[in-house]
Amino acid sequence: MPDVFDCLAEYVYSKCGEELVCAHVGDVQECQVKQHHSYAKFRSRAVAARATRKPSQLWESMVAMGRISDMRGDGTWRMIVLDCLVPFLRARSWSISKEFYRDLEDVRSDMFEAALNSWEETASGVPHREVPTLMFRAANNAAYRGANMHRDESPTDEREIVSVLEEASVESALKASSILHDIDPMDPAVAEQIRGERTGALWQRYGLIDVVNRHHEDLRAGRRPGIRDALATEAMLARTWVSGFNHYYRVSDLYPKFVALPAAAEALGIAKTTAYRMVGAGSFPCLTTRIKGSIHVPTAALMHSLSVPDVIVHLDDVENGATHAGGD
Repeated sequence: MPDVFDCLAEYVYSKCGEELVCAHVGDVQECQVKQHHSYAKFRSRAVAARATRKPSQLWESMVAMGRISDMRGDGTWRMIVLDCLVPFLRARSWSISKEFYRDLEDVRSDMFEAALNSWEETASGVPHREVPTLMFRAANNAAYRGANMHRDESPTDEREIVSVLEEASVESALKASSILHDIDPMDPAVAEQIRGERTGALWQRYGLIDVVNRHHEDLRAGRRPGIRDALATEAMLARTWVSGFNHYYRVSDLYPKFVALPAAAEALGIAKTTAYRMVGAGSFPCLTTRIKGSIHVPTAALMHSLSVPDVIVHLDDVENGATHAGGD
């Protein structure tokens, strides 16, 4: 049975596929850095950079893209960051599972949840370069805590085990139909079902359950590549609504996607030297990213910090507004 790390890899690949990945501005066509790679090669480069244990601009850019994506309501890049940490988490999870005699899938589920919680907790006030380390540390700490609780508090009485299972099911995000009744808690099939329900609860909690459900529907229908087609169709429809035949745009779409840090600092009333110092400390009021070694600020993030609404408008409205303004 695939564990949570396997499901994460499947999810990320369904989003990235064989397309070139850009960790600088998120769009290969608009990026000034012309060297890009498919996700498989990009991930290999990220893992190799992480293995050196030295500061990496690539990881800093990945985290910046994750924050920018979060701002747009898209969690893809946070999942990419976590997926690139998985090789290191896998090795540690094997060690913890063996040392504490705990189920490997449970250890990895704890790691997955803790790493994503750490991502949320470091959304502000933490430099981008430190986020991967904090995610990795949180995942390890959670795995050890879970392993210690399992070793010290695992019930041995069959009735006690059933009681614990029922209480956990009631409190989970799953429906009441998932509660297990009249079971043999020592049955390997039951243990596998429990692991599956726990993994399902995690996917549901982080808003990925629809992707997983479509994946299984495609498998049952014999349409293995169907999940990628469905995701591509959704992305196309969303983009058509924003900038397709009806010419709907966000205000930020009418401006360059990024502005240089000095210009953003001036707009915010912050001195240039202070702005660079704040970026290094993770306290600059806007999201930042590195493009060819220089620090830039997403236009949408700058507008948000300045309380400028990034409303959706029709291109005809923009043109008519300009005409009326000129007439007045």
